[in-house]
Amino acid sequence: MTQVKRKYVILILTLISVFILSVGQAYNNQTLLWGTMLLFFAITVFSHKKYFLPIMLFYLPWSPVLKTSPDTFTFFTLVVPCIFLIIIMSGIKIKDKYRKEYIFLPIFFTAYTLLVKLLNGFNIDMSYLFFIMMLFFIPIYARKYWEEIEFETCVLFLTSGVISACIAAKILMNFPHMLVYIDVYEWENVGLTRLSGFYGDANFYSVHILVAIASLLITLSKTSKKTLIVLQIGVIIALLYYGMLSVSKMFLICAVSIAILWFFTVVIEKRTLLYKLGLVMTIFLVTVIAIASNLFTKQLDQYLIRFGMVTDTQSLTTGRSELYEMYFNYLLSSTDKLFFGEGLSSELVNELASHNIIIQIIYQVGVCGLIFLIVWWWIVYSTLPNKVKLGTTEKYYFLIIIFAYFLPWLSLDMLYFDEFFYITLLSMLAKKYLVSQRKVSTVKNKFTK
Repeated sequence: MTQVKRKYVILILTLISVFILSVGQAYNNQTLLWGTMLLFFAITVFSHKKYFLPIMLFYLPWSPVLKTSPDTFTFFTLVVPCIFLIIIMSGIKIKDKYRKEYIFLPIFFTAYTLLVKLLNGFNIDMSYLFFIMMLFFIPIYARKYWEEIEFETCVLFLTSGVISACIAAKILMNFPHMLVYIDVYEWENVGLTRLSGFYGDANFYSVHILVAIASLLITLSKTSKKTLIVLQIGVIIALLYYGMLSVSKMFLICAVSIAILWFFTVVIEKRTLLYKLGLVMTIFLVTVIAIASNLFTKQLDQYLIRFGMVTDTQSLTTGRSELYEMYFNYLLSSTDKLFFGEGLSSELVNELASHNIIIQIIYQVGVCGLIFLIVWWWIVYSTLPNKVKLGTTEKYYFLIIIFAYFLPWLSLDMLYFDEFFYITLLSMLAKKYLVSQRKVSTVKNKFTK
């Protein structure tokens, strides 16, 4: 079987699995649910490990329902130790100095956080153990399969997973017992309804959609076939529709920002005028059709409510500024917490999340832990091949990635979520993709001269 065929076979199997999962969850059929879990394990374990990241990106928006009952652990997390064990048993051919860094730094961080936990009297939970395991797993996996993992494959799987999860959540919300998984926020007094997919939070739900949109914009810039261009634009419009169902301010601000940046990049990009006009006209026509069909009318009205243009019930930050001030005061009043944190615990200040990744990291592991995580990610990236610098246009495209992937994190606590690892790794792949596509274009130009 060719690589292309294998990729699509795996994608079809993942789509079949989530269809069975949806039916199983809808009718609470344990046979179908356990069958789905076994199929998920089989797909993940028996596929070539270069597909591990694409597969996990596909199931990322499905992870909260990838379980047999609401109070059980998600199989999405349980499969990772199995993959880690398989990779270790298959042999790891990594330079010695990298192997030492990959092992020494996580061991140091584990000892550091365990000591802080001990001093604060906190227990060791599963979330903590999983986080520590990922510190060992991610650099080893990335180093071993970096040359084989394809960004376009990751985007294909991610987009398919996001779209299928959005459609399924919208259908399954009609089943009362599924509201345990699907949170529908309604404020009847002002006519506000917010959907959040399977994640239970509209902003977390929006993160996946933003990542998919930005990733498609990157691949769209390198696509020359007209049918694929139209298809990708259609998928982006569909993602925008589902994203706007969340009525998330963060989503709208990020979407508008990346749209402006993308349009500016297309204008300055070295492509033919005919290509640029064709791209703009295609987007214009698809947008006109969407507006004419009143696809976004209801969502735009609800955004007016959220931004306080209809009522005075909403503020721009929706209470986050008060949360930031509360955490700042707590950290500044406790020097030991500021520098060493809580040791990756489940404790929160006044039982309220910080809603900011930087504040969360400092609260959990302190300034020292923040420095460690920055160094750890730098080492992961620095040990990967392909260090060619981005060109001017490529920098703008990569800035789109930064805006879409990480800007939402400034309003979310992402440290304990799988996205902290998988989306960051995907951003590194995006940079590699931009550079590799430049090389392909250069080679084509040489042969056409």
